[in-house]
Amino acid sequence: MGMPLPSSSPSGSPRMRTVILESLPPPVKLYGRALQGIFKRPEGVAELPPLRLVRPSVALDPEQIGRYARVCGFIPEQGVPVTFPHVMAFPLHLMLLTDPAFPWPAMGLVHVSNSVRLRRTLHSGQALRVEVESGALVAHDKGQAFTLHTRIYRGGEAVWDADSVYLKRGVAGRGYASILQADTAPPALIREARWQLPAQLGRDYAKASGDFNPIHLHALSAKAFGFPRAIAHGMWTLARSLAALQPSKQLGAADVQGDFKSPIFLPAETTLWTAALSPTGRDFEVRDMAGERKHLRGRFEWELP
Repeated sequence: MGMPLPSSSPSGSPRMRTVILESLPPPVKLYGRALQGIFKRPEGVAELPPLRLVRPSVALDPEQIGRYARVCGFIPEQGVPVTFPHVMAFPLHLMLLTDPAFPWPAMGLVHVSNSVRLRRTLHSGQALRVEVESGALVAHDKGQAFTLHTRIYRGGEAVWDADSVYLKRGVAGRGYASILQADTAPPALIREARWQLPAQLGRDYAKASGDFNPIHLHALSAKAFGFPRAIAHGMWTLARSLAALQPSKQLGAADVQGDFKSPIFLPAETTLWTAALSPTGRDFEVRDMAGERKHLRGRFEWELP
């Protein structure tokens, strides 16, 4: 149940509408809303509805952290995975994307970029305040991209934040110049790892993360949205890369940027390529087996406590 706060400023200009959520709707209801949204008629818009959703107290659940860590390749010594708070925020992402005022169907949206900043070490069992709000439209050559902001607090202190960029393909795009990294010549990367991704990876990650977007689950459901086979979650690919690069220690702080360049069709074999920026920083890419097609390009910089 949500408690809305005032939605307009004295001048009459649009103002962020804040909804406080003490609990979440059941997943069945959330995905029912998402399915109903497929009947929306996609169109161009000037801005997203100004909406902020807030969960004032969400526990870092050790069991869920363990499931997520195992699917993504983190080990216990690394502590709470740096990308795990995205899982805590994802139900709010889905609620915002399925709000009646949101202009496009949530189903079939493509996650094209994610930046993360860890500001303080996180520990399982802690209670956090999670906020998600709509952001700016972003120019994209394949449709309309847009930003969702996530901010997470502990005892009033900002401890984690992220910007997620999603794409609605095939609609007229507008907005600010793209915030995605330019496709410039890559640094001198070397191959560091090879991964085999099973056909059920999308389903495994969905169970651990709560992200049941049909483009990730089965070939049939992916084909309904224009993909020949199910594709790996971008956040899984990013998390798997960070798990491979992070020292076997908890982090005190970190900055992550990941740009999802092309889909990974499941099942697949992929390779991780890296270059050292510093003793505590790496550029990285996930590519196909031949090392030619880029699926993900990113940068990971960290500080130890």
